[in-house]
Amino acid sequence: MSQVRGVRPDRPTVIATAALLVAIAALIAALGGIAGAAPGQTVVRKVVVRKGMVHKGEIAPGAVTNKAIAHGAVSANKIRKEAITAPKLAKASVTPEAIAADAVTAGAIAPGSIYGGALGQESIVTKPVVDLDAVASNIEWTASNVETALCGPGERLLGGGFAFTNPGNREAAWLQALPVIGGETNGFTGRITTNSGGTAAGEVAAICLK
Repeated sequence: MSQVRGVRPDRPTVIATAALLVAIAALIAALGGIAGAAPGQTVVRKVVVRKGMVHKGEIAPGAVTNKAIAHGAVSANKIRKEAITAPKLAKASVTPEAIAADAVTAGAIAPGSIYGGALGQESIVTKPVVDLDAVASNIEWTASNVETALCGPGERLLGGGFAFTNPGNREAAWLQALPVIGGETNGFTGRITTNSGGTAAGEVAAICLK
């Protein structure tokens, strides 16, 4: 006579499949990663961050440093217009190599931002103008020679001026005060006329950019 073995209903049978074992292992690994984080912190792994998930307001100040940005990751088309202002630029950070051709136009230059002192070292060259008049206070005035204050080799003329360093008897006037620009010759010319008997003296000056 055959025997029948009974099965107790309070002990359900669990059949472990390969898929179930993999799912359990994945759950344990995930819980272990979160448990390893410090209290109050959330572990975010690279694989779970998709494009568009992290917004500007969700990034703490100073969280993204230079070392965290790959070389070439930030290109011109990724920078919002007027996002980079002068206070955000380090000194000497913008070099000629970093400026594209025709990138700096007249409209992009603030009024008064470019002047001689911002382009290079300035220098002032002077040349005396001698009074050639022989007799003072007669009916004949005498013109001086044309004198030129020349900039040095390779320098460019920014401007010029003239002055009487000695007015003499005050019968003196300027006849000429003109810039000279031609190739390597850059300067400022001056000429006076007087009726002061040789007592007056003038000076012409050129402002040059080295």
